[in-house]
Amino acid sequence: MEHVQWTVIAALLFVGALRLSTAEEEVLMNTKLETSDLKWTIYPQSDPEWEEVSGLDEEGNSVRTYQVCPTDSSGNHWLRSTLIQRRGATQVYAELRFTMMECSSLPSHHRSCKETFNLFYYQADSDEATPDHPSWMENPYTKVDTVAADFLLRKGGERKSNVKTLRLGPLSKRGFYLAFQAQGACMALLSVRVFFKKCPALTRAFSYFPRRCRTRWCSRRRAAAWSTPSSPAPSPPRPTCSAARTASGWTTPPPAAPARPATSPWTQTSLPRCSARGGGRGAGVCL
Repeated sequence: MEHVQWTVIAALLFVGALRLSTAEEEVLMNTKLETSDLKWTIYPQSDPEWEEVSGLDEEGNSVRTYQVCPTDSSGNHWLRSTLIQRRGATQVYAELRFTMMECSSLPSHHRSCKETFNLFYYQADSDEATPDHPSWMENPYTKVDTVAADFLLRKGGERKSNVKTLRLGPLSKRGFYLAFQAQGACMALLSVRVFFKKCPALTRAFSYFPRRCRTRWCSRRRAAAWSTPSSPAPSPPRPTCSAARTASGWTTPPPAAPARPATSPWTQTSLPRCSARGGGRGAGVCL
């Protein structure tokens, strides 16, 4: 009977250990929550095409948005955010909500019209940006990606927005700026949300991991755990650090032996560095 009880307990521990601890998000910037003008920097200032306007989001709330629809064929119109403090994160995510006009639907369609835009970032230890610094070109900025719309607006068609989430990093300085380059696109930037992920406090298989996982170094102290008295103490279960958008957080493997009270519990120690595995977008270290 006792053997059956311990088998059941071991099975429950195994199931519980396989559960995924969902990562938490810490928001660094969200334009939907701003109640006054954003006052981002526009280039060129002599003949600006980006324009800040008031609009309504999908819930009918008033928000500040930026829109651009070039009337010329120069195709080099920039928009730069204010400085965003990274708060110790080495990688962050930028969630962009935008609409894009179909080129063939524009009344003044020209050959330089595009249905994409570019996203960049620039790191800084202080709020050093001016209307002329850094230079309005790909270098010294770091390019994140060329963003394409999944849904295009056309005359008489459905009005649907696009949502793209892109990863920025590695980050090392105290803050960074986001920059958007429209090269002939007729679009509206409805909202920008910047955030990073961190693992919440977790207790699995008699192991406790506090809510502290904000950089590439994830130090954890373990609570005392149990092992069988008739065998050597097994190695403590080591969690897997994940920051994928679809499944984020700590995954704790099952214990090496069924749990039973013992006279010599595991000692408290620290975990090794949480390293990134895989280079695909959305996968990475726990931030």
